[in-house]
Amino acid sequence: MAPRILSLFMLFYCSISYAELITSLPGQPFNVSFKQYSGYVVTDGRHGQALFYYFVEAESPIASFLPLTLWLNGGPGCSSLGFGTLMEHGPFKPSDNGSLIRNDYYSWNLESNMLYVESPIGVGFSYSNTSSDYMNWNVTRNIFLTGESYAGHYIPQFAKLLIDYNKRPDINLSRNPLLDLDISIQAGDYLWAHGAISDEMLYLERTVCNNSKYMREYLYDQYSDECNCVLNISVNTEVGKDVQFDNLLLRKCPLSSSSNSEQFDIAIARRGLGVTGDPCLQGRIFAYLNKPKVQRAIHANTTHLPFNWDFCQGPLLYQEDNLDMNLIPLVGIKIQKSLLTQTRMIANNLARDLKLVTFSKYGPWYDKKQVGGWSQSFGTATESKNVTYLTFATVRRAAYKVAFTSPSQALTLFRSFLSKSPLPRPRD
Repeated sequence: MAPRILSLFMLFYCSISYAELITSLPGQPFNVSFKQYSGYVVTDGRHGQALFYYFVEAESPIASFLPLTLWLNGGPGCSSLGFGTLMEHGPFKPSDNGSLIRNDYYSWNLESNMLYVESPIGVGFSYSNTSSDYMNWNVTRNIFLTGESYAGHYIPQFAKLLIDYNKRPDINLSRNPLLDLDISIQAGDYLWAHGAISDEMLYLERTVCNNSKYMREYLYDQYSDECNCVLNISVNTEVGKDVQFDNLLLRKCPLSSSSNSEQFDIAIARRGLGVTGDPCLQGRIFAYLNKPKVQRAIHANTTHLPFNWDFCQGPLLYQEDNLDMNLIPLVGIKIQKSLLTQTRMIANNLARDLKLVTFSKYGPWYDKKQVGGWSQSFGTATESKNVTYLTFATVRRAAYKVAFTSPSQALTLFRSFLSKSPLPRPRD
């Protein structure tokens, strides 16, 4: 998959690229100052395969001088257009009446040109190429690679390819990645600390079957009764079927909104007990991207795929044993900077293996005069200056999709990442 992403990315990184201008998205607000492009890039002409992308210029008079950020969602097999663009940090979000509302304050294109790719083949609209329009671009700029979840597999491998093909690329990695199965996916202590499972269940996860063991049994078709009983039955029963494991605090969206009481339920659900994140947004995104006029506007589904666009339900057949690859060593390749919102254990292991020293004490960082989370930076010290290579950061009250639940903090993290500057700290 990485070579296919490379072929797409190089179209934007080099002087000539293929792009189709979006004249206007259905329901788009007036007075939009930035341009948007989308379409297909062929990755296998013989088999008619192509990746679908959405590219949005930075909302700035100097957009051509600002960096280019690639965003990939994980899964494997989940849509960067649905999750990354419309749910997390793109310029628009679908409203109840089918129109789009501006993400005025928290869109990442306020800081960077953004490229969202539905990858690999079989995800979202990525299927076969039909694009024919061409456009010249000159976008020699810094490269920022970002993503979440299984993008922790895509991005380090992609970064290595870019480094192999370019002697001195300016590459920066960011976000909440799945890097391995031994540390990244352990959830027992998290669920217990949030009161979602009992003391007895935490003991069973520690002694009988944890998430790592369960996942490996699934990948290699070696199910055991012990793991099935602990993780697939007992934990699910205690947590409850109406709670998302990746967002314990998000309320459930009512299935219908025909009555006044149900309308009230939706309004309460969207408040999320003080936590940002609209639980009904995902349904509106699904409806919006399956509208024929929307697909025509973004030059998508030109081959008339025999199924609906969906977040993670495409025809992708993935080599699932690749989930068991340990990508932590690959993150240690020579990159300019990495911002990691993962586990402290992985950050500490990376710093140790790379022989990085601690530059800052573990402590709070700030977003708009409020504690945004906690962070610590690592790097190398020279006689002339200190160079930061790795920053570990947590996000206060955030869930798995940080920009969905905590958009202001996510933008502060992103801005710091792009500028290669420390996260805001309180003044002594």
